[in-house]
Amino acid sequence: MTALRATILRALLALGLSFSLWAFVSFSQNPEELVPFEGLTPQVVGLHSDLVIVDANGLPNPTMPSVNVILRTDRNQRTELRPVDIRTVVDLSGFEAGEHIVPVNVQATRSTISFTLPADGVSPSAIPIRLEEVISTTVQVDLKVVGNLPFSFERGDPQITSGGQPLSRVAISGPQNRVLRVTAVQTTANIEQLRASYQAPLSLTAVDENGQAVDGVLISPTTVNVRIPITSVVGLKLVPVQAAITGLPEPGYMITSVQVNPPLIALTGSSGPLDRAAVLLTEEIDLRGARNSLIRKARIIFPVGTSPQIGEPSNVQVTVQITQVSQAFQVALPAQVRATGVGSGMLASVSPDVVSVVITGSSDLLATLALQTLQATVDVSGLGPGSYQLPLTVRLPDGVRLASDLAPVTVLLRTPSATPTEALAPSASPTAASTSAPTPAGTASAPTPEPPTPEPPVSETPTRQTSP
Repeated sequence: MTALRATILRALLALGLSFSLWAFVSFSQNPEELVPFEGLTPQVVGLHSDLVIVDANGLPNPTMPSVNVILRTDRNQRTELRPVDIRTVVDLSGFEAGEHIVPVNVQATRSTISFTLPADGVSPSAIPIRLEEVISTTVQVDLKVVGNLPFSFERGDPQITSGGQPLSRVAISGPQNRVLRVTAVQTTANIEQLRASYQAPLSLTAVDENGQAVDGVLISPTTVNVRIPITSVVGLKLVPVQAAITGLPEPGYMITSVQVNPPLIALTGSSGPLDRAAVLLTEEIDLRGARNSLIRKARIIFPVGTSPQIGEPSNVQVTVQITQVSQAFQVALPAQVRATGVGSGMLASVSPDVVSVVITGSSDLLATLALQTLQATVDVSGLGPGSYQLPLTVRLPDGVRLASDLAPVTVLLRTPSATPTEALAPSASPTAASTSAPTPAGTASAPTPEPPTPEPPVSETPTRQTSP
């Protein structure tokens, strides 16, 4: 018994030594290595047909984020291992609608390779996934027709077809949050200035109740055929009516508006005359000398080759509004300047003796004043000899006023015997200090006007200014 036990122990020891020797030789000649694979896209398996993967906004998002994988294998297999030999898998079997954290699995695509995963061999090791229920429904097709047709053309009711069959509703499907927002599918047909029927395939867009596009839904069919009949209404044209006004109202009055009722008349006729008929004129309405507004029936003059459509009038009512011109006018008129209040025994000269007066008022009053000579006066009452800057006064009738202030004029007061030097002598307050030369006894002395003396410089003459 002891010998048998010793034999068994020796056999086990030999087996252990043999395995150790094999392991040492194997790992020495074919050691394990770590093999990285980056940017692998996980494949989704097990997803139920009634569910769809969506992003944070609820839009379908079947693309998974990439992952990095590190495998542990021996050197011999390392040289043969390629990215196509493995795949990363996200298994959604049994998951329902909602948000989930799903682990990423790594599988070999060939049975002849073997590997192990270290603890941190997959990064990220799990992916957040949001699942939403897929629903379907039908919605109305909303066709928007834009653009204007040329005159005498009209369009019929649009026809929407698909596969040769009339169509008014289409099917849509997608994530529940998206489909529930859709109220219609919309498309637009532009018929601007078309003279023939419109026909074209148009794409459909899902929209919400505000007309905003809704992404993330499938539309079936995605395009429809649209036909809009456009026909010509031969021999009919709508033409505006214009009143033929002659003469002008009385001066001081003006035309403020001219209204024609009805403003448009439908004409019929051949194409040539109709094309040339841009406007219809009435018989002439004379406004010469008019002061008041008037309403008058006027006959329409129809071009040769045209006539009013049945039911259209051949006369229109013309209303002309005439009002008096209330706008003020301005005019510049000359005015003779005259000094008033000149003391006894003194002479007065004014410079300038004619001024331009700008006045404003109605056209009638200004026209009357233009035929008269305006008078401007300057008051020198109580003033002695000297030179003065004095304001002007102009008497104007009611309704007329000065448009701007008049500039002061220069007034020179002197006695007949005063010399120019004495008259021009500056003084703080002008007085009659100047005296005439003595005359021989018994000889009558009469004032003799002297030639006008030159106007003294302003700096040397006393002035009297009116306060502003």
